[in-house]
Amino acid sequence: MKFKTKLLLSFGFLFIIILLLGLVGSFYVKKLGEEASNILKDNNRTLQYMQRINTEIDAIEKILVLNLPGRVEPYLSEVNAQLRLQKNNITETGEAGLTQKLEKNIKDFTEILDKGRKRESMESLFLIRELTDQIYEINQEKISESNQKVNDTSDRVFVSMVIIAFATLVIGLFFTFGMPGYLTRSIKKFDKAIDKVSRGIYDVNVPANRKDEFGHLAASFNLMALKLKEFEQSNYAKILFEKNRLDTIINQLSEAIIGLDQNKHILFVNQRALALLGLKQKEIRGKYAPDIAMHNELMQNLIRELMIGGYTGDYASHPIKVTEDKKEKSFSKDIIDIITNPTGEGERKILIGHVIILTDITEFADKDKAKTRFMATLSHELKTPVAAIDMGAGLLQNKKTGTLNEEQEEWVKTIVQNNDRIKRTINEILDLSKIESGSIDVLSSRTKVGYLVDSAILGIQPFIKDKKLTVQNLSVVNESEVLADPQKVIWILNNFLTNAIRYSPEEGTIKVSAEAEGYFIRISVTDQGKGVDPAQKKTIFKPYSRLKGDQSEGTGLGLAISKEFVEAMGGSIGLFSREDQGVTFWIKLRKP
Repeated sequence: MKFKTKLLLSFGFLFIIILLLGLVGSFYVKKLGEEASNILKDNNRTLQYMQRINTEIDAIEKILVLNLPGRVEPYLSEVNAQLRLQKNNITETGEAGLTQKLEKNIKDFTEILDKGRKRESMESLFLIRELTDQIYEINQEKISESNQKVNDTSDRVFVSMVIIAFATLVIGLFFTFGMPGYLTRSIKKFDKAIDKVSRGIYDVNVPANRKDEFGHLAASFNLMALKLKEFEQSNYAKILFEKNRLDTIINQLSEAIIGLDQNKHILFVNQRALALLGLKQKEIRGKYAPDIAMHNELMQNLIRELMIGGYTGDYASHPIKVTEDKKEKSFSKDIIDIITNPTGEGERKILIGHVIILTDITEFADKDKAKTRFMATLSHELKTPVAAIDMGAGLLQNKKTGTLNEEQEEWVKTIVQNNDRIKRTINEILDLSKIESGSIDVLSSRTKVGYLVDSAILGIQPFIKDKKLTVQNLSVVNESEVLADPQKVIWILNNFLTNAIRYSPEEGTIKVSAEAEGYFIRISVTDQGKGVDPAQKKTIFKPYSRLKGDQSEGTGLGLAISKEFVEAMGGSIGLFSREDQGVTFWIKLRKP
């Protein structure tokens, strides 16, 4: 039987049960309505007629007993009218005879009343009342009997409905819990088989002895699994050959290369990396990298960033010092995240591993040190003539040595400005040489954020007037303290503000803000300049880095020095920018 036919039969049977419940309920509801309607019709009208007759008889009796003025004819007329209605509404056994007697007694009463025999008329009224009471009791008993029948019917309806509802519930529960399990049992078998195949286990066999769609599907699935197994076996040798060739290529590279899976287990290591680590292939391949790092300092340095929870961004770091062949060498470290897009999962990307590459930069590092030493020596040598120029310009500006004309004063002012620029360049080069030599001094202390921000803004006031700029202080944590070297923080903020002044349009606004972020305070400077090209965000904090197309004055050392200062204080530095929408440079400093 086909799967579709089973579903149709199952739901058809359930539909019939529900329809049967509705029909039975409708039948009994209609029956109850009819019986209740019978109670409320004829018998109830007779009760009303008898009550009206008794009411009129009471009024006639009152007139006769109390000798009240008035006529009894209207009351007798109403009694006769109710009697005529009663004669047309006789329903019960014995009611017709009593109604005839009542009619005769009412006629006798009328005749006696006409003859003026008061005592006999009173006896006649008593007989009339007895007859109305008897008719009333007959109909009242019938109403009670009919009401009992309705109650009995109601009880039978209730019991029948409960039985049918219970049967329907049992059948419904069977369909709800039994049928899905029966119908999906084969689907679960397919699910397990598909899971095995997805994990590369092709030795699966789904029972195909059924004669429905599942049977045909199972046969096709088993055939597919067999073909996949054959395909895997035929390609295994080729894959193994390609792997060996890739291992050979990696071992031929001069860089040290280590491959990790997404769980930090070591997949491959080339010979250069093994030599630097001082380990053998069998001691490291397949092992958990943090376990190796517990006993190997170089491995600890290599995976440090990977073990930081929730780390995102670049893995850039300082050069790593490693002793090789009894010589200390410098290596740059690059970590490449291996990301893939699973087939059939849209745009979702998953991390499947990392590749760590160590590149020998000893030669470049030595040249860089030689360059730094040369620049530092040159800067020291330039300090003396710069100081002499500074002193000479000061003497020229001192009116005690003589008065200068307007043109001479302008020339002296130009000399002072250019000499100040040379001094700033010399100081930046000297700071950079100290940083690279590791001799930078950081004197951290508890300092209020408000003091740092106000001091930085005060230092650039003379430079904002030419471009009519506005500096807004938006700090909300002025009384909060940070653990930092105040002079270096002010230097960094001055550098941010100087850059903002340089690139902001005339009459623009520069915003300085400070806010708390967990255990840190973030201080930011935002301008309305041209922003930073996304391609330059990774290099902008490197020495001598300049913005693309930037023709303004500067050495390109300010941000590099700022980065080193902040990191030496245990903080961090960064930027937010969209091209042509300004840039925000920020630093994070620790709270005490």
